[in-house]
Amino acid sequence: MKTNAVTTIIHALLFFAMTANAAKILAVLEVTPSRDDIEMEISEFRHLTDELRTRARASLPDGYTILTRDNIIQLLPPDEEDARCLAEGCAVDIGRAIGAEYVTQSGIGKFGKMLTLTVELYESTSGNMLGSFVTESENIMGLLGTIRQEAPALFAKIEKGPGYTPKKNIDPQISGAEKSGNSAIWVAIGLDVLGAAAIGIGLWQNSEADKLHKKYSDLKDPDALEGAGEKVESTATRRNIFYIAGGALLAAGIGVHIWF
Repeated sequence: MKTNAVTTIIHALLFFAMTANAAKILAVLEVTPSRDDIEMEISEFRHLTDELRTRARASLPDGYTILTRDNIIQLLPPDEEDARCLAEGCAVDIGRAIGAEYVTQSGIGKFGKMLTLTVELYESTSGNMLGSFVTESENIMGLLGTIRQEAPALFAKIEKGPGYTPKKNIDPQISGAEKSGNSAIWVAIGLDVLGAAAIGIGLWQNSEADKLHKKYSDLKDPDALEGAGEKVESTATRRNIFYIAGGALLAAGIGVHIWF
């Protein structure tokens, strides 16, 4: 009797602690086989489940509590039917029984020679499915990769609503539009650099023209003055060309920045 009383008190305390903020509780049920011929180790099922919980934790604000299998077992009343339900993955019923507003249900099956993984997210109160994803792979590593890619968007539906559609190519791959935008940025930067360099050379040529002008300003020989004037004029011409080219390149770079 004492053991039963202590167990009941523990259940009550856990239930109270977890349900004090029930809107922020997510129960991630174990990934289970949906048929008997799934050749996977228990540790592999648990690793996939742990990855789901890790992605849920990373995708949701700190105020959310992510329940583990041990939490769920402790919160469930000691009843054979509840234990059977947990084993069979009655996600919504379990969610309601433990006071979790959201619950996931995941199963691994087979399609031909391929392993399949189905992950479903439910709102416990209404029983509505907020979202899901299904994938297939030749091995567990492929299933693990899909969880890492798809689970964040699935759990984001809790905060952003069932209609939330994330941007595609979140992982290493980048869309064509993004690639085009990135290329345009580099083109614009290149134009800006060339324009700045051209203007810099123009400033240097302007300085050289000033030096030549000062150098030859005191000359009295007409022939020497004629040659000096040509040098000053040539330097000034190069200065103007670099100024114009630099300004055009900078304007082109700014235009690319604005357009893209």
